[in-house]
Amino acid sequence: MKENFNETMRWLHTYSGLIVGWLLFAIFVTGTSAYYKNEITLWMQPEFHKSKQSDKTLDIAINKAIEKIERNDKVSITLPNSRSNLLAVRVENSDKKEQTNKRKRRVPPTYYDASSGEKIEETTKTAGGNFLYRFHFELYEVPRSVGRWIVAIATMSMFVAIITGILIHKRIFKDIFTFRPKNNTRGWMDAHILPAVAALPFLIMITYSGLILLTGTIMPWGIKAYFGDNYRAYKQEYIKLYSVDNKEIETKRVILQNKEVENKVNIYSAINSNALRQAKNTNNSAKRLALTNANRQLHKYEYIETKNIITKETLNSIIKKANEIWPNNIGSFTIIKEKNKNPIVEVSPRVATTLFNYKMQREVATYDAKSLTLLDSSILPSLESNVLNTSTALRALHEAKFADSTLRFVFFVSGILGVVLVGTGLILWTQKRKKKNAIKKSFGFWLVEKLNLGTIVGIMLGLAVYFIANRVMSIDEVNRRDLEINAFFLAWLFSYIYAFLRDTSKAWKEQLLLTAVLFLSLPVINAITVLDSFLEIFTRDSIFIYFDIFFIFMALVCLLIRFILIRKERRTA
Repeated sequence: MKENFNETMRWLHTYSGLIVGWLLFAIFVTGTSAYYKNEITLWMQPEFHKSKQSDKTLDIAINKAIEKIERNDKVSITLPNSRSNLLAVRVENSDKKEQTNKRKRRVPPTYYDASSGEKIEETTKTAGGNFLYRFHFELYEVPRSVGRWIVAIATMSMFVAIITGILIHKRIFKDIFTFRPKNNTRGWMDAHILPAVAALPFLIMITYSGLILLTGTIMPWGIKAYFGDNYRAYKQEYIKLYSVDNKEIETKRVILQNKEVENKVNIYSAINSNALRQAKNTNNSAKRLALTNANRQLHKYEYIETKNIITKETLNSIIKKANEIWPNNIGSFTIIKEKNKNPIVEVSPRVATTLFNYKMQREVATYDAKSLTLLDSSILPSLESNVLNTSTALRALHEAKFADSTLRFVFFVSGILGVVLVGTGLILWTQKRKKKNAIKKSFGFWLVEKLNLGTIVGIMLGLAVYFIANRVMSIDEVNRRDLEINAFFLAWLFSYIYAFLRDTSKAWKEQLLLTAVLFLSLPVINAITVLDSFLEIFTRDSIFIYFDIFFIFMALVCLLIRFILIRKERRTA
């Protein structure tokens, strides 16, 4: 125990951050990139790049929906948005053999050009953004439960470091306006405190919510006490708690269909009565003719009633009605056919309007496809359980599922501040002990210094190589996905090996230069391998332009750090 409370907190802050600091840095980098995992996957599949949203997109989507629903039980259409330039169509069919198990056969979505409606074949098999997303909370090639335990321990250490950091900094809010850009301990301290204070609410939220999301792994005793080792039973109960009560929808559907039956009976009675009245005073031949005409009218009416309930006009009207609920915010719609029932159409917003919107309970407006009647419009949270509502809100916050493009960028910048916080914290440990190490060499100091270089520069180098590997590898390459991941880890391993074999000061400058060159080369490699002409650089979807900007930004950051290191050496000399 240290002499006083403040010293104890300072020691706890230092070593709770240092021991898992290198892992935390990797978790923050990959986790921050996961905010754009869909965009990363899209960038790594060049066959999808030419699609662009246009005024024809909605008409194309409606036509595809009408075409697909004729042969399928369920058709889901996802319109292009700020995260994707594609029109995605997913169909589902009930399998008779599986109906007893209440399972449905799902097929991957089919993608179409958003302006021409042409089908786009998915030819590039890539690990995409999903690899980075899974790595940040499960690591890689580690048993899932073990990986999550390791990440949970690191997250708890981060949470301890944040709380103790708040306690030991008496002038924490004043420090946000203080930055002395000198290459000494005080300058590194300011560089460490500034992002910590600027992103403090985000950092507390992201670490605490991360722990909550891993609760099932690190605190499984409640689940085991109730369900034992039957995880499937727990999962089914969990889904059951989240399932929406559709009694109100079914009641409205029954009322509508009863009215339709009543109308049919009235029409049939009117036709039959008219036919009998015409044939009353006629001979048998005329009577038979009158009844035959009546039957034709009945069949014709039945044909009109049942044929083409889902039409272009129907879907346009429903989407127009849904647009009144979510103005200019329609993101997807789903048509569902059920036996002996009118089809229904579910419409969802492009950007969530509430924090409680998640895959287990989502915003949706349900319409009867025949009468265009609004059957239900979900108002979230719809669950009575405050525990589940809190869990959903924390999950949505952690993953930014509810965020539009602007708020997602704010989360991304806050994540970068977290990366800077962890990185500067690792470097600060060596800066504080540099003079002491110059007098008496320490293996611990040497090890931390090498690990800092291999982690901080190495993961950036790995990301650059990961993107380059995607572009230079042949599309037909076997195990292409695994080769991309292997390229990432080999580059990262190279950084560690180089750090341990080379003088630390020189290794920093050389690896930063290499990383900068690789990031600068990415826009060029992309243009050569993907674009048909120079003009496409400016006419592409903005998603892909932002990637080029980010690559150039990363290169400039590496060059700036290298310039600072060279300048420090010259001053020292």
